[in-house]
Amino acid sequence: MVLQRLARSALSLAAHRLAHAVPRDDSLWAFGCRGGEGFEGNAKYLFLHVATRKDVRAVWLSKNEETVRELRKYGFDAHQVGTRQGTNTLLRAGTVFITGSLTGVPLWPTGGARVIQLWHGVPLKRIGADAPRFADRSLVDRLATLYTYRQFDAITVTAARLQSYVADAFRTDADCPVTGYPRNDALFRQIPGERICQPADVHDEVAELDAAWTYAYVPTYRENGRSPAGHIDFAALDAFLAERDAAMLMKFHPFDEPALDPDAFDRIHVLPPEFDLYPALRHVDTLVTGYSSIYVDYLLTDRPVAFYAFDRDRYADESGFYLDYDDVTPGPVAATFDELLDALDSLRTNPDADADERERIRNLVFDHADGHAAERVRRYATEPSQTRVERIETPVGHSPR
Repeated sequence: MVLQRLARSALSLAAHRLAHAVPRDDSLWAFGCRGGEGFEGNAKYLFLHVATRKDVRAVWLSKNEETVRELRKYGFDAHQVGTRQGTNTLLRAGTVFITGSLTGVPLWPTGGARVIQLWHGVPLKRIGADAPRFADRSLVDRLATLYTYRQFDAITVTAARLQSYVADAFRTDADCPVTGYPRNDALFRQIPGERICQPADVHDEVAELDAAWTYAYVPTYRENGRSPAGHIDFAALDAFLAERDAAMLMKFHPFDEPALDPDAFDRIHVLPPEFDLYPALRHVDTLVTGYSSIYVDYLLTDRPVAFYAFDRDRYADESGFYLDYDDVTPGPVAATFDELLDALDSLRTNPDADADERERIRNLVFDHADGHAAERVRRYATEPSQTRVERIETPVGHSPR
């Protein structure tokens, strides 16, 4: 098994080096998302932003035939990974955009292309080679991952003060332009095409929820099988929400979906794994999470955040934090279910209680809080020397809400 993996790695490396000889088309941009199946993340929102431009040919690449078919139905250029068209796109693309690892597209055809890593979260917990679990991987896996990291020509960040964390995590001297994340543009306004490859009926239900207050709970995935669902009394939560004319959206990690009857509760709505939460966050009054950096994105809405950290010490030991947890959590931190209910109540009755802290953290992690991240990435990709792009002013009176 080890010899087979070594042989595959050697062939991929050789092919990657040979791909450098293929001429590249600077106007051809290829896009792939984390996991390679869906149409999601920062790559999705950048793709939607540039796909209708005449100076760029944007092509989405997916392992999923249905995703390709759906995008083509709306007039977008898309190919399946592994097909002749998909491979030729990667071999000729001047720029390849990815989010996370290169699991969405194969590495070898990107040799010689400019690879821009859009990433998928502000680094609160340790990422990349800094993550404690990285050291537990095999030597072959670690070397292959570090080689992949070295192919990133740029890694986008949300603030200049985060550049060093990202550079260290990926063991790279790649450029780290301060553009922000394109997915966050959806917090400010509806993005044309945001519902493509999405369950439209679920988005309609979220937008039309009949509730005086809407919460969203997005628990952090635990790789050791410790499910956050085991720390929720769903019946008690449903009753709590009903008494307050409130509703709660829940989105669990695809690897950790609890077996819940969707008809068992009136006020709890469990969202499907493929659901893009960012458009829905426009309709959410309070976000709840544990350690997920989605709360950092949500700070752009200037609405309250609560934290359910029932295993904080253990999680810190297993995953590690770059920043002091207490210093960057601008809202109540609950250790028990009863404390969580108290936190939900307090933020509903006094949503501005932590407004100053939210502003402080928002200013810490965002150099631009204007809903124009995709345009900054486009400008950077068009002219890489523009590492610092001037702020695009938001019209007076505009609000993410």
